[in-house]
Amino acid sequence: MIISTGNEELDRRLGGIPFPSLILIEGDHGTGKSVISAQFAYGLLKAGKQGYIVTTERSTYGYLKQMREVQIDLIPFFLRDKLGIAPLNTSRFSWSSQIAKRLLYVLLNFLKRVRDFAIIDSLTVISTFSTEEDLMEFIKELRVLATLGKGIIITLHPIFPESLKSRITSEVDVYFKLSTATIGNRRIKIMEKIKISEGAIGSDTIAFDVNPSLGVNVVPLSFSRA
Repeated sequence: MIISTGNEELDRRLGGIPFPSLILIEGDHGTGKSVISAQFAYGLLKAGKQGYIVTTERSTYGYLKQMREVQIDLIPFFLRDKLGIAPLNTSRFSWSSQIAKRLLYVLLNFLKRVRDFAIIDSLTVISTFSTEEDLMEFIKELRVLATLGKGIIITLHPIFPESLKSRITSEVDVYFKLSTATIGNRRIKIMEKIKISEGAIGSDTIAFDVNPSLGVNVVPLSFSRA
């Protein structure tokens, strides 16, 4: 099924969120990964789904506050126990491949108990210290969870060589690539649909910015991929 993002402008251009599915959102710092994944969470919650957001960059309070400041108010769902926030403080670990493997195992077991959906924002630090095979095994297990009816969304920085990225993207249903561009004097964000699940509709490239008053604001400009 296709579920609304909870943002009419974004729905018109994007076509909604495929559910269940495994979604990868990739982009550098400042390209809007956290905001887009939070917008997807908002849409899923509005549709009656329940889930968790695992944040490796913020506290529970910090995450909810930041999203509310850009008009994505997840607090009512959090207070009604429809949404859980699970902070994972990655700065506390002395990183090694064994620590990363253990965290992937713990994270996977946690995600198996999530009711409808889960968002990992972001998987970058753990992935950096994981072996290629450990990471791929984790991604394949997420693929299984999606097959069983869950929505799984992961955000990542573009840190992988093309060979590993190809292996990862072959396992996901949807792959969004985020970047930024300057049009005139305006800095905007670009979301490209590199891979989309069968039956989904919408534009291949979407331009947007994040407005404190309007939230995710689609920019009415036409872009085409090079």
